[in-house]
Amino acid sequence: MTEKDEIFIQIKGIGFTLLLDKRMKHNFISPAFLAFFNLGVRQMYSLPKNNIKEVNTKPAYDNLQPFLPEYVDSISSNDVFHYVGKKVGRCKDNKLRVCKVFMFGFEYEGCTFSFLFLLDKSLDKSAILGGESLNHIIKTVMKHKAET
Repeated sequence: MTEKDEIFIQIKGIGFTLLLDKRMKHNFISPAFLAFFNLGVRQMYSLPKNNIKEVNTKPAYDNLQPFLPEYVDSISSNDVFHYVGKKVGRCKDNKLRVCKVFMFGFEYEGCTFSFLFLLDKSLDKSAILGGESLNHIIKTVMKHKAET
C-alpha cells in the first residue's frame, strides 16, 4: 500500500470507503458519516407514525436518499458507534482540538474490527484510518487467511 490509499469496509451490509493515511496517529471520522447512522436526530425523510400520505405506485429514484428509509431506520447506531468521551487530538487540518471520540465497528475481508475514531469537523472525507489501526488490520487479515 502507498502512503495514501483507500480501504473498502462493510457496516451492516453497506459498503464504505475509508482513506488510509499511515502518517496519521489517530483515526478520524466526519460528522456526515455519523449522521448517516441516525445519531441523535432522526433523518429528515423519516415520517411520524401518524403521518399517512398517498402512496406513489411509480416512485422516482431520489439520489438524495439512495437507501430505503426503512432499511436505514433498521440499522441501530448502537451496533455501529459507541460514544467514548473526549480527547485532544491533532485534526486533519493540523490544528489541536478537543474532539468527541467514538468506538466504530466494521468488517473487512471477513474479519470484524473496532477502533477509536476522533470526530473531525474539518474532514472532507468520510473517515481516515491511521497507521496503527492499518497495521493491526493487515496482521489480523493475514493471520485469518493463513488459518483458512
